[in-house]
Amino acid sequence: MEKTKRILFLDLMRVLALFMMIQGHTTYDFLDLEIRDGDSYGIKLWTSFRGYTAPFFMMVSGAVFTYLMLSQEKADGSNPRVKAGINRIVTLLFWGYMLNFPIYVLGKIFTEDGLRQFLDVGIGETFFTIFWISTCLFLFKSLSAEKDAKRQKLIRKIFREGALKHARYREALFNKKFFQQEEIKSRLMTSVFYGILISIPYLIISNLLSLDEKQRALRVDVLHIIAIGLLTIMLTYFISKHLKWIMSTLMFALVLLIVSLFPILHNVDLNELPIFVAPYLNDFETKSMFPLTPWLAYIFAGSLLGIWLSYEVKRANFEKLIGFKLAFLGLTFILLSEIGDVFEISYYGKSYFWHDSPNLIYHRFGIVLSVGSVMAFLSLVVKDLPVFMKQMSRNTLWLYVGHLIIIYQIVKPIIGYQTRFSVPVTLICIVTMFLLMYFQTRIIIFIQGKGGYINYFKSFRRIKS
Repeated sequence: MEKTKRILFLDLMRVLALFMMIQGHTTYDFLDLEIRDGDSYGIKLWTSFRGYTAPFFMMVSGAVFTYLMLSQEKADGSNPRVKAGINRIVTLLFWGYMLNFPIYVLGKIFTEDGLRQFLDVGIGETFFTIFWISTCLFLFKSLSAEKDAKRQKLIRKIFREGALKHARYREALFNKKFFQQEEIKSRLMTSVFYGILISIPYLIISNLLSLDEKQRALRVDVLHIIAIGLLTIMLTYFISKHLKWIMSTLMFALVLLIVSLFPILHNVDLNELPIFVAPYLNDFETKSMFPLTPWLAYIFAGSLLGIWLSYEVKRANFEKLIGFKLAFLGLTFILLSEIGDVFEISYYGKSYFWHDSPNLIYHRFGIVLSVGSVMAFLSLVVKDLPVFMKQMSRNTLWLYVGHLIIIYQIVKPIIGYQTRFSVPVTLICIVTMFLLMYFQTRIIIFIQGKGGYINYFKSFRRIKS
């Protein structure tokens, strides 16, 4: 397998996305409301740029993930990015829910009301919760197991050729001796054990939360959308049997599907659906910040960009030509959005551009691609990024989690949620946040060099003893 060629302008785009994300959240939560919600030219410009942060972040995530997955496929069909992708998806979903969870509810578990709620939980609900949590853990451990090479090869064939299509697959899947293997039994027992541990507080907490708290805890954030998007990309990768033209066709169809569903689902009351499903479909009284429509379209559009780049990177003069191609695509999408907006005004009598129009999605596609073209031209001059910027761009997930915890779990509770500052003080807050993110990155790199968090703490404990 050839070494994956790094595309510098993608690294530049990730750095820009990181900068937009950190300064956007910091400014929004610390700047005086009279200034932030004012109508000055500077604030209007900042608000406009901030509206592109999430699409930019999502498209870059989809492009980088797809490009690396296609570039790292081995000759035997195996792909190390699959395991890394599964770990990333689980991590994204975990932190997506954790960041929205009302931590103060944990104290209620040890109260008299918490004990009563635990005793009131039904037996059927308890066993069902333990079952689905244990099943998810077992599947995750099985898919990410390194030693079970034959089983993983079988799973890959099932994805490629169709589940249960051949008798030998059925016999292998439902063989009774499978669960008698010591490794499988250990994995199963471990999954059930942790399933019980997780289900007990889950059942208590889910009964203690009010409807408003449940909606806030289960609202869909950027991390949820990226997780679902990456999972869909991986499934499309397997369904297409690793053929890029099939994968690109499927991704294009998914983009059109999400764009088409956006105006349909945007204003539909889906509160009759389960409370953990409705927030994924729209933000109509669900407190969801990023429903699947239209935000999933940006992940899929980024995936298409990643597939295209996997072709383009092999061409001669790639670095010189890619900027012009991205500029052409970006301007085409912007022009398409403007034509669509004119059509809306002439047909409906008014513009729905900032409401639920597909033209807004196309416009954002165009802006992201246009910025990508600027980054591509810049990469011809820059040639390489400083080491610390590379390290920060590769740890965007942890920096995203870290800066939100600092803002909402540490600083805001201490200074008060209503405390706001002037522009100079807010700029100091932004610079301080970037410094904290830099130090966080240094800590992450140090611990990764020690073999990860678990190995580091084990070695630290051995030193103390």
